[in-house]
Amino acid sequence: MIDTEAQYRLLVRVLPAWYRAERGDEMVGTLLDLHGERDRAALWSELRALLALGVRTRLAARAAPARTVALGDLVRQFALLGLLWGVLRAASNAGGTLWVLFSFSGPYPGNFRAVLTSDLLTDFVRLAASLIPLVLLADGWRRTARFAAGAILAAGAIWFLARHSSDLGPDVIGYFAPQWLPLVLLLAAFHVDAPLPPPRPWWWAIGGSLVLAPALALRFGLPDEADQMTGLSPLVWLCAIAGAGYLLLRHRIGPRPARTLALALGIALVVVQNLVLKNGIIPFGAIVLAQVCCAGAIVVALTVVGILDYRRAVAKH
Repeated sequence: MIDTEAQYRLLVRVLPAWYRAERGDEMVGTLLDLHGERDRAALWSELRALLALGVRTRLAARAAPARTVALGDLVRQFALLGLLWGVLRAASNAGGTLWVLFSFSGPYPGNFRAVLTSDLLTDFVRLAASLIPLVLLADGWRRTARFAAGAILAAGAIWFLARHSSDLGPDVIGYFAPQWLPLVLLLAAFHVDAPLPPPRPWWWAIGGSLVLAPALALRFGLPDEADQMTGLSPLVWLCAIAGAGYLLLRHRIGPRPARTLALALGIALVVVQNLVLKNGIIPFGAIVLAQVCCAGAIVVALTVVGILDYRRAVAKH
């Protein structure tokens, strides 16, 4: 029984220390009672509930220490921004593929048209994978959004293993991880105790992304000299501009440390992702260096502002 109790106490460590201090002994006692009664169904149900409780308490939204609530808010904001980035990126890629399909003159060499059509369908699937959970969550359908995210992750994992099990590498993982990570965070952070995002700002953000993304496809019609100004991607410039605009409007919207830090983390990951994917494709020249330095400076500024706002919020409470 001592070994069993030690195992259950180890398992209860999925809960944060502040929660274990209040109810840890009670939960261990419940598990030991079910173990003694040999009620496997009830025991497994209790273990599943314990794991779910561990996620909820570590990403709490209220009735928890300030640091825990701040972490939960940060993860929720990052999940939303990650889904929005997936919408913007997939819609931009689809717009670029459509531009090439409709602007290409002359006969298509080989299976060029078939490849472009396949790429377009893939972009639309990725667009739906980010757009559907985000729209459902913004409209208040929490349970449906989480179900959709889980279904998309399951289908994506099966497809990924079937297609890329033999050629796993940093480029493949770097391409797909930013698409899946926000879905995992949505499942974990938007639990039943977490607040839903305010609908109006996110509806504006979704609509703006869907309108803006196809316009970015116009870069394919620019001369080569002008196209080189986009650097790694015009989306990197767009993220840097969004970060700078957020800093300028920060005093009007008020301090929001979770959103500020999530935006900093999101821009940093966008830059890293583009550096990994464009390595050897786009030369690391002066334009790319300026782009990376500009985005990096904004990431640093957002991080400093977010940390200062967080410290003020903790001191106030």
